[in-house]
Amino acid sequence: MPPTADQSKPPLWVVRLLMVVLFVIWANAFTAIKHCREVLPPAELVLARFLPVAILVIAWMLSSRRRLAETADALRSAPLRIIAMGMSGVAGYNFFLFFAQTEIKPAPAALLTTLSPLFTLILAIAFLHERVPLKRIIGIIVAFAGLFVVVRWGRVGLGQVTGVPNAELRYTLIAAAAPLCWSFYTILGKDLVRTRSAAVVTGLPILVGTIPLLPLATPAFFGRLAAMDLSHWAALLYLSLMSTIVGFFIWNYALRRLPATSVAAFIYLNPPFAALFGWMLFGEEVTRWFLAGSAVVLLGLWMAQNRNSG
Repeated sequence: MPPTADQSKPPLWVVRLLMVVLFVIWANAFTAIKHCREVLPPAELVLARFLPVAILVIAWMLSSRRRLAETADALRSAPLRIIAMGMSGVAGYNFFLFFAQTEIKPAPAALLTTLSPLFTLILAIAFLHERVPLKRIIGIIVAFAGLFVVVRWGRVGLGQVTGVPNAELRYTLIAAAAPLCWSFYTILGKDLVRTRSAAVVTGLPILVGTIPLLPLATPAFFGRLAAMDLSHWAALLYLSLMSTIVGFFIWNYALRRLPATSVAAFIYLNPPFAALFGWMLFGEEVTRWFLAGSAVVLLGLWMAQNRNSG
């Protein structure tokens, strides 16, 4: 993991490329979640995903005095912020998303996470006093318009194949609470990562957010883990290693280099990528409307990320 100070900063296009890679990873996480929910209830799946990561975080922190000192200093200087990040980004976001996928399939669950850029825009202005250039706001709106085309006519949701209206309203509202939690995690992390390394800002909230879940580590929980087949273990490993360790670090590293609203706008890649990989892996249909809407999403992202937009 990197040192506290960025001794050599890659160009911003590299950071943005990392964000695209991140959403290639996260777009496939919804399928992994749905698969693991076949054998684990929501709260236990959150524990199963984050417990091994928390153990790795502890090992990483204890591996050197410098890391331990930086971790202790972060806890002393911003304990409430770190606790809030853990509760929102680990416990809150994942519980709401996992519970909602009891009734909502991966594609519409991915669609509902795209509420996060809007939530982040409001919170960034309110709490970070972030100056959001007009071009970035327009870009976010354009990306959302493209997403609407993908959803409405691209046959990835809203009653076309696996639509939100087909799920119970309460599960839809529960799923919508997940991006709100993630927006709080983003805003809190943006402020903290200004003075701390992305590694510490990633690891500490994961550790803190896992602690309230430890009472769920019962013999019955470990029995369900032992009974899982290879495919469920592969899905869980993907969630822990790729979606959590790699994904959370890239997100917080990007927050160190880019405005919160700029980073959040990448979430619009989730549904198009989820549908694209559904076509590649499972032969699901990709329509012209999907391609057109995805092109508009990319245009909006370019506008939101353009250097002239801040």
